[in-house]
Amino acid sequence: MPVQAAEVLFPMEFETPMFHMGPFDNAALSKNYALVRQAGSIAEPDWSALVGPASCHIVTAAGREAIGLALRALRLERDDEVLIVNTTGSPYVTSCVTGQIDPVCRHSRHRSSRTRAVFLIHEFGFPASLPAGLDLDGLPIIEDCAYAFGSQNETQTVGTIGDFVVYSFSKAFPLQYGGLLTSRRPLPGLESRLTPASRAHLLAQLTHYLRSADQAFARRRANYLAYEERFAAHGFAPRFTAGPRTLPHAFVVAVDDEAAAQILKERMNRAGIESSVYYGGGGYFLPNHQGLDSAAIEYIVENFTAIWRDIRS
Repeated sequence: MPVQAAEVLFPMEFETPMFHMGPFDNAALSKNYALVRQAGSIAEPDWSALVGPASCHIVTAAGREAIGLALRALRLERDDEVLIVNTTGSPYVTSCVTGQIDPVCRHSRHRSSRTRAVFLIHEFGFPASLPAGLDLDGLPIIEDCAYAFGSQNETQTVGTIGDFVVYSFSKAFPLQYGGLLTSRRPLPGLESRLTPASRAHLLAQLTHYLRSADQAFARRRANYLAYEERFAAHGFAPRFTAGPRTLPHAFVVAVDDEAAAQILKERMNRAGIESSVYYGGGGYFLPNHQGLDSAAIEYIVENFTAIWRDIRS
């Protein structure tokens, strides 16, 4: 039974909170300003210790920029294709990915004679693997770990599969920007659009949050389990199964009615809950990060279940 009044849980014409997919919020803005002001000389993080050895580590403005740099390094032509592989094989691919590929070349979900690279997406932090029998034949792999920083599989191969690996720090920590591209080979001439000052500010903030990354990751995992328990009480199940080393960056509810989920999306976002339909994948994804507490999860679950019942009634 909800412990908050209906006007708080369903505030369409009242004051509305805001829960983003990532952990950045107003309090983080103030804290990050303070971290920059207090920063002295910032040493470069030991990227190899954080994400694994590579010939090249490029700090970027965002994961999207890291994708763009990887594509530039491959020197693809307009009629070339990038084969997209994701965790479930569903047709859903975020525009953050396709928006970088499409201006360069084509993207496809099937191997063809035009395939020049593979783009492997660990969706929402749930580890993906290359399909059995896929003929790589020397194809380079771009591994998208934007939602998978801190997440791992049983064989500990997440972040090691790609010739290029993409990270997005603003999805993992309360940051407004920041990403990383790693490469197995040097990338001379490829640089981020980050100014030196923006790069220094980012590293000052990131260094701070990395010190408490284990606590943040534990909180994410606990929040995911809380979602599971609360949704189960309403008869809903998760769309993805979280392995023991998985660090989910979203909670995806299994739903079987995409038309209803589209209506749900509009109403959930009006209630201040950034969320969306897992199009073609039989799910609806919600924020799951260390910035949420039990009240936030209650608010999200109760809004979801009440709106869903109203739509389906």
